[in-house]
Amino acid sequence: MIKFFRKMIPIKRIHLFKITLIAIIGLCLFSCKQQQSLQNMIDLSIKNKDLVLVIPDGKYVIHKPLLLSGVNNLVIKGDTPNGVIITSSMEVPIKNLTCLDEAIGMYEYTSPKLIMSPWPDSFKGYAGWPEIYIAGVPLSISRYPNEGFIKADSIIRAGRKPKNKETKQLPAKFLSANLIKNYNKELPLFLNGYWSYKWADEIIRVDSIDPISGEIKLAAPHNYGMGSPSGGLFYALNQPEYVDIENEYYYNPKTGTIRFIHSFSNEKVESIQIAYQDFTLLNIQDCNQVKIENINFRYHNNLAVNISNSKSVEIKRCEMYGLGRSAIAITDGSNCGVRNSTLKYLGNTGISLIGGDKNSLTKAAHFVENCSISYFARHVKTYAPAVKLNGVGHIVKRNNISFAPHNAILFSGNDHLIAQNEIRKVCLNTSDAGAIYCGRDWTMGGTVIRENIISELGKASHHHNWAIYLDDLASGISVINNQIADSPSGILIGGGRYNLINNNTISNCPKASIVYDARGYDDWFKHHLMDRELSLWPRLNAVPINQPPWSERFPWLQEIHSDDAALPRGAEIKNNQIVNSAPPKIHDKVYKYGQVDIKRAQGK
Repeated sequence: MIKFFRKMIPIKRIHLFKITLIAIIGLCLFSCKQQQSLQNMIDLSIKNKDLVLVIPDGKYVIHKPLLLSGVNNLVIKGDTPNGVIITSSMEVPIKNLTCLDEAIGMYEYTSPKLIMSPWPDSFKGYAGWPEIYIAGVPLSISRYPNEGFIKADSIIRAGRKPKNKETKQLPAKFLSANLIKNYNKELPLFLNGYWSYKWADEIIRVDSIDPISGEIKLAAPHNYGMGSPSGGLFYALNQPEYVDIENEYYYNPKTGTIRFIHSFSNEKVESIQIAYQDFTLLNIQDCNQVKIENINFRYHNNLAVNISNSKSVEIKRCEMYGLGRSAIAITDGSNCGVRNSTLKYLGNTGISLIGGDKNSLTKAAHFVENCSISYFARHVKTYAPAVKLNGVGHIVKRNNISFAPHNAILFSGNDHLIAQNEIRKVCLNTSDAGAIYCGRDWTMGGTVIRENIISELGKASHHHNWAIYLDDLASGISVINNQIADSPSGILIGGGRYNLINNNTISNCPKASIVYDARGYDDWFKHHLMDRELSLWPRLNAVPINQPPWSERFPWLQEIHSDDAALPRGAEIKNNQIVNSAPPKIHDKVYKYGQVDIKRAQGK
């Protein structure tokens, strides 16, 4: 069934290209300004029949999810490209704004619709606050400082996670003269920080500030505590005092008030868009052979499209623009995906693909192809990639991915194809990160990373960034014919087995070109192999490595229990071109137990 809820703006005309349905259509079309659910019309017309539903151009404001369930052989398309917009946002005319300061362009707007519960004491990236868009550009929630970070003057208590799991973890205490000189004591103060590692961000409320000593106590602990290697980096956010530059705003969840600075003088803008609702715009479940074409999903605070347990569902020539969280989630089923679409200004992940069966290595064949994905992870700044893969047999091909603080593509599972993507200007704010990344699993075999072009990665303050990063014994992965340029580092293999690194070109990477280590022998990683309750061993034991197809595809997995688990066996590193970059560093054990064509004089 398909539900188009009553609060949607009326659709004036619908073309159903099915001659036998003309009579039904005549009875079911909307008349005048009548708002009527499409439910009855769709139920009558799609039963076991091919159907094309053409939505006339226009803006459709909805307040509840659209649902497609159990539908077969359906195409829903906009009448013209970019002509149909589905949104949940409110449009506020500029004349309805209150001007607080004409000289700097400070405006305010209050609505009971914008009232929400107080933010939690700690959360990752986003608590669902309203977002403002002017002429298609998102405003930023106010922060101090406007750029960069404050570093703690000194850390009194790190609040690091205790080794004894029964011990209560206490939040951090620290000093920062820079922070306490510029905030409103009457309002909650939240800090967004890379508290320890620049691959683990979290927003935490300040519990108290001692007026005499200046000691700052957080309201919740951080998983890694506060301290090195970042030294405790953070910035404060969402106080009215911090609204001091163009396109910055403060939000009061108690009153539903927003306050922002913007100059409208040079623009032909009559209104602003405020995204404030938190539901999935379009839910597709248990469907087969469904296409969504020429639809723009804009200005919303949650998923645009969720596809679950469906087959051959395709999103094509659509746009996902201005979303507070992620854009598209595809879970279970097979052969579902996104083609020729544009995703921009996303708070979290772009597209998530989950599916396939790991035990039988059955592929889901979900896909993301020929898409442009940019300015994602605006709120959740780590592990919120353009495309996230989990399961077996997904395809990520010929996409353009750019402008994000952390990963571009993050994968786990088996037999994925990551090919011919152009990735640039990612890993901009983080460190020890990979544009294409996976880690800590011997059972990742079969994924191929080939013919990608990766460039202009961010320069990190410590633990530089990598174009392709197979972390912590990730194994059985092929990295072939990739071009990596103008970045700190090229390819890092963290001690895994049977990885293939061939025919890659690495240029202008001054920190490192190719590194293949044997970290299982290093003190910092040894305990992951000694403690058989940690993630590597349970993941290995969860897979039927002694039975087909695993025993046939990856027979070397059976050796790990009886072998020295730290050995980086079976690597192949051949025909890689290193241009104006640091020399490769390949560990002695990789030479001994693999095939390497790099001269030892270039580094171990």
